[in-house]
Amino acid sequence: MRVYVGVDGGGTNTVAAVISESGEILARLSGGPTNPHSVSTEEAISELQRVLEQLFNLISDLSTNCEGICLGMSGVDTIQERQLIAEAVNNYMKSRNQQASEGCPVWVVSEGEIALMASLGHTHGVLCISGTGSIVYGFTREGERYRAGGWGHLLGDEGSGYRIGQRALQVVMQSYDGVLPPTCLTSLLLKKLNLQDISELKTRVYQTDWGKTQTASIARLAIEAAELGDEAARTLIIDEASQLADTAKALVARHPEFVSTPVVLSGSMFRYATLFRNTFILKLSGYYGELDFVYREDAPAPAVGAAQLARIRCSLNESF
Repeated sequence: MRVYVGVDGGGTNTVAAVISESGEILARLSGGPTNPHSVSTEEAISELQRVLEQLFNLISDLSTNCEGICLGMSGVDTIQERQLIAEAVNNYMKSRNQQASEGCPVWVVSEGEIALMASLGHTHGVLCISGTGSIVYGFTREGERYRAGGWGHLLGDEGSGYRIGQRALQVVMQSYDGVLPPTCLTSLLLKKLNLQDISELKTRVYQTDWGKTQTASIARLAIEAAELGDEAARTLIIDEASQLADTAKALVARHPEFVSTPVVLSGSMFRYATLFRNTFILKLSGYYGELDFVYREDAPAPAVGAAQLARIRCSLNESF
């Protein structure tokens, strides 16, 4: 059986999938982060190889031949970074007695291309991602690539889970100080972190292994609080969605094709926060009224989109 592997490598987790030549999903699993700017390059490659090993183990009882692997990697932007990841996967495949350089080509593309493939069945359009981080991509029919945002949690990531989680933590402390009114974020945070008093948050954040992933996870509390009508949570979610819409506006302005192209919404903030999604659409529509927004809860996972892209490229005999 000919199979194709797709990987969606992110800053919080990595999802991998195997599909058959007919498109049937044979296996799917998730692992840890593989964004080399969230963890070290060595850790990213090690986790990527571990995820692939587990994925192949899931189909070990089938007689399969991997025809191609496509990886959509968050944070992997330069040619050198893509070559490094491709080489690591090639070496891994050779260790499995498959000559990846000859019989199993490896492509490393952007997270944007695999998400568009999953939602639209092709790789041109505008994609807005709001997960742990945030970024806006634009791909023309002729293959031109554009991006805005995606500068990481220290330089950007407006409208991301990280930024919303960080602001939620700050709101809780400002409420504790009396700068802001009481917020139900406080009780939600106490419960989530099993704290007796919110003043203990300082120790938890600064004197443990608290990191980017933990901060981004607090966005879920902001979503819950906003749904309960908490004004502070609603305000920060609306503000962050508006900032991401401004980033998307800048991207759309860079090519005339983008004014009438589909705008795909992807990532956990769009998926779980209706207020965030609606605010973003309303704000961007105010700039460009002809945009067609695509949000599909039933869309295949980006990892499946990556596997689909591997299958298409194999059929076209495209090289790396």
